[in-house]
Amino acid sequence: MKTSIAIIGAGIAGITLARALAPSADVTIFEKSRGLGGRMANRRREGFTFDHGAQYFTARSPAFRSVAEDAIKAGHAGIWPKAVHTLRADGLVVDSRPPEPRYIGLPGMSGFANGLAEGLQIRKEATVAALKRTEHGWALTDSEGQDFGRFDLVLSTAPAPQTIRLMPEAFSGREALASVRMSGCFTLMIGLDEPLDLSFQAARIEDDVLSWIAVEGSKPGRGEKEALTIHSRNDWAEANLERDRDEVKSEMLASLTRLLGLDFSNAAWLDLHRWRYASVEKPAGQAFLFDEALGLGACGDWCLGNRVEAAVESATALSELLTTRLQGA
Repeated sequence: MKTSIAIIGAGIAGITLARALAPSADVTIFEKSRGLGGRMANRRREGFTFDHGAQYFTARSPAFRSVAEDAIKAGHAGIWPKAVHTLRADGLVVDSRPPEPRYIGLPGMSGFANGLAEGLQIRKEATVAALKRTEHGWALTDSEGQDFGRFDLVLSTAPAPQTIRLMPEAFSGREALASVRMSGCFTLMIGLDEPLDLSFQAARIEDDVLSWIAVEGSKPGRGEKEALTIHSRNDWAEANLERDRDEVKSEMLASLTRLLGLDFSNAAWLDLHRWRYASVEKPAGQAFLFDEALGLGACGDWCLGNRVEAAVESATALSELLTTRLQGA
């Protein structure tokens, strides 16, 4: 009988891990949301399309670049933006750096994850709230006590602050988990009735409140209706995470008006999303965590750094260890 493995989280780390382990084990992913991809997320509202999480990803290792290029061939990914400029109070600073391929999912950011997840066993809208060791393996339950089954190994790819709450006190990786620092972000989504010419596709923002702006219609495969996605600074978000949402929205809109000279407060669509764990400020400094005695492990971008590729590298490293273990069992 194959080893049974539960993977918590269907972000890029969880999907990468499952793809690598599926040939050698009976793998089930548990995902609390309806969609896949974690922070590689997109939202559709009243004809508007927003990538309200990660904006793009790079692929600097040959292995991950091959995965990204295969996703393009399969129609799950595309290239965007052509350049990332810098928006300041005194105007736009043009990006003069050598071009580097930047990838996005199609038709939305989660399309990349959806493509990678084809054929995997995934239980959506299933939030694992507790682990209990039994004579038949680890028992997984949700907050209401619903039983998700028994598994030989449990691997969490959730953000470090969520993973540490799930792991037992005896887990050998608790100290490393506790050392990780992550920060939040607010995403402002603006849908417009009329086209808008901003002379750029995407820009980093130098501002006390905002850090990023993207013109959604400039991305391949997106909707025809004009839409903007704006991210706050991470440090500003951390200081305002529990603040009234309308106040956060108003302050972000005011900053955008100062930068662009345009008032979007009466836009056709306005929405705000809060990411509590958006950016890795201090990684664990090791590729993954695994407790051989307990059969518990964890991986994710928070192990190595603040990039999508860091999540892939972390999951790949853990999968290599476990594949060797499984094949020798």
